[in-house]
Amino acid sequence: MTRKTFFILISTVLTVNLIGLFGDIFTQDSSLYATISKSFSVSNDYINIYVNGNDWLDKPHFPFWVCAVFIKLLGNTSFAYKLPSFIFFIVGLTYTYKLSKKLYNTNIAYISTLILGSSIHIFLSNNDVRAEAILLGLIMGASYHLYNLKLNFSVRELILAAAFTAASIMTKGIFILIIPFSALFFDMLLKKELKNNLKIKWLFVLILTFIFIIPEIYAVYQQFDLHPEKVVFGQKNVSGVKFIFWDSQFGRFFNTGPIKGEGDITFFIHTMLWGFAPWAIIGFSSLAMTGKNLLTKVKMKESFTFFGFSIMFLIFSLSKFQLPHYINIIYPFIAIMTASLIYYNHKSWVNKLFKFSINIYSVVFLVVITLIEYFFNTEHLIASLLIFLIQLITLIYVNTKIVKHKYKFLILGVLSSSLFFLFFNLFFYPSLLKYQSGSQVAFYVNKHYPKEVITASYDDWLLQYYVKNDLHRVRTIDELKKEIENKNKILVVEESFYEEIKKSTLDFDILKVFENYRVTKLTADFFYYKTRKKTLSNNYLIEVKTVANNGYK
Repeated sequence: MTRKTFFILISTVLTVNLIGLFGDIFTQDSSLYATISKSFSVSNDYINIYVNGNDWLDKPHFPFWVCAVFIKLLGNTSFAYKLPSFIFFIVGLTYTYKLSKKLYNTNIAYISTLILGSSIHIFLSNNDVRAEAILLGLIMGASYHLYNLKLNFSVRELILAAAFTAASIMTKGIFILIIPFSALFFDMLLKKELKNNLKIKWLFVLILTFIFIIPEIYAVYQQFDLHPEKVVFGQKNVSGVKFIFWDSQFGRFFNTGPIKGEGDITFFIHTMLWGFAPWAIIGFSSLAMTGKNLLTKVKMKESFTFFGFSIMFLIFSLSKFQLPHYINIIYPFIAIMTASLIYYNHKSWVNKLFKFSINIYSVVFLVVITLIEYFFNTEHLIASLLIFLIQLITLIYVNTKIVKHKYKFLILGVLSSSLFFLFFNLFFYPSLLKYQSGSQVAFYVNKHYPKEVITASYDDWLLQYYVKNDLHRVRTIDELKKEIENKNKILVVEESFYEEIKKSTLDFDILKVFENYRVTKLTADFFYYKTRKKTLSNNYLIEVKTVANNGYK
């Protein structure tokens, strides 16, 4: 693959991801993390994490610290919150390129970077932003510098390896160390390098990593361990340090912590079929081929990437708590294996399988676009049709004998997934996310009532993040009456509280009605535009008159 071709394709991937930064934040986890980050930037308290006024113990601080800096610099916008993840995504791509180039060559580095960057779940994670988007870059940085440290000791590699490792721990917990260290251990074991690498440098890595994570230890110790009287997870005497370094990860795996789930050993297999699309089929083939080769050839470059992926994939599969985005952080390793299979293996069945799988996924993408436009109705039919036609023409053209390019199906895969997600970023997501009333209320209030104090009867993290006004909360009619004793109030209410106000003697005017739906839990009735109306609830922006005007004084 030429340098020019690579830069055209990777620029396409980055552009599609960049467009997603301007879209609305998804409700639930993404909006929660955004709200926590905003609270850091507003309060200048980077130690204590509160959610709705309560102590919150679930995730380490690093992603919130990073996002808080950008929010302070750029304001509480979608772009400000998502930009750090995009930056770390580029870091992850860079280190995937550097590692695959070190293990193989420049061509495989090009291919693996394109595969990783154009995987559907990677596109998605840069839109629905959670900790994994940042973690991917940190894990690859740690893996690369630890591998370099294995080859040759240097102070620079030592510091960088420890820094990336520490930041990974402060993003997701100590559990995450399994990825780079299992890759390193088994690589040295199979290559019979373990004895020669039992050196003090690894002790220095651990010591320096511990020093770098002291800010996290200090933060959770200050908020929780020093305050055993605080009630967390319904109990007192909860150690923040223990939770972050054990319960949040190992506790979920063994289902012994306060947060429990139900595991399915096949969950991440079928998750990868769409999450690692359009590369999943050839990716699983590369994993099988690499595993087979390792049984016959000990000294193989693939051992590092094979164990970096497979050990953690197995652990995730055995875990009792599973979410689709968990495995994003090990996609770089299988991307490298997939790239090596595409580059080195010239067996006819591999080439046929690769061609077949890319064509199938490209057709599936076209079908999904068609179904979304037909059933959901983004109201951008002409523009969607243009993307559809470009993708269809590309698919047909690549499959003709006219195109002789060695990597034409790789190019087709990158372009198909990029065009597919371009449709999502430009048309589907904007049409979908307008039903998140929290953000819509905030945008409206910011524009029309920029100086008013806003009172809300329910908790909405999108509203909390985007609103620029002071935000108060009320839970009952009596609390509302106290809130409005001296001044009319702008109030945001859900349907149930709105019905209570109607039954009360309070005088109010409806300013605007917002349709609402939890878009992360799609149903067939919501998805179909003709039946959508019955699935929606209403949230109301109202102006409530003073208590004095209502006859209470």
